[in-house]
Amino acid sequence: MTSSSPGRATRLDRHHVVRTALRLVEEVGLDGLTMRRLATELDVKAPALYWHFANKQELLDHVAHLMTLDWLRALPEVPAGAWDEWITTRARDYRRLLLSRRDGARLVAGTRPLAESFPLLDAAVGTFAQVADCRPGTALRCLVTVNTYVAGFVLEEQGELDREPDPAEQPGADPARLALLRSGRPAPHLSAAIDEVGAPSGEETFEYGLGLIVEGVRVRLA
Repeated sequence: MTSSSPGRATRLDRHHVVRTALRLVEEVGLDGLTMRRLATELDVKAPALYWHFANKQELLDHVAHLMTLDWLRALPEVPAGAWDEWITTRARDYRRLLLSRRDGARLVAGTRPLAESFPLLDAAVGTFAQVADCRPGTALRCLVTVNTYVAGFVLEEQGELDREPDPAEQPGADPARLALLRSGRPAPHLSAAIDEVGAPSGEETFEYGLGLIVEGVRVRLA
């Protein structure tokens, strides 16, 4: 491994590389993170990174792990209340985490858990199986369903934030209603729905969808 400054190679450990990559995602976005750019930031040659990671996807697995580590550690905690309170709290925490990071949902999409994640994930499945009084397979599917819902919802939210602003739009305008008006097509059911519940996004819609999933889990457990 080569380095452009004395001692740099000895300081280039995996954790330092991953922390730098996560910081770069915050600064330039997921699309702006390249192995070459990361190497420049670390003041090394790009091939030096491949001593630690086989490819960019393996690097992203580690970056996603670092980003979600605190949330993962809290997952197995046995709740004081019922299982539905536990899974709802974990889902809300996950959404807040993903929203707090630039491209947070895109970063976790398609990544795989690291070896050190499995004890935490195993404990989380065990905790849910215990508090919900269900089989491990059911617990796993419930958790995966909730996490997938949260990640997909945040992906849409962050995608909307990344759109180029329309100069004709007023700040705070409802994108769904504007799109409906601009279409020039009759859509009485959509219009009535938006009048009734507002935009099909945001906090209330997230909570509604989460509630649907929790109710579905309750029915399945019964």
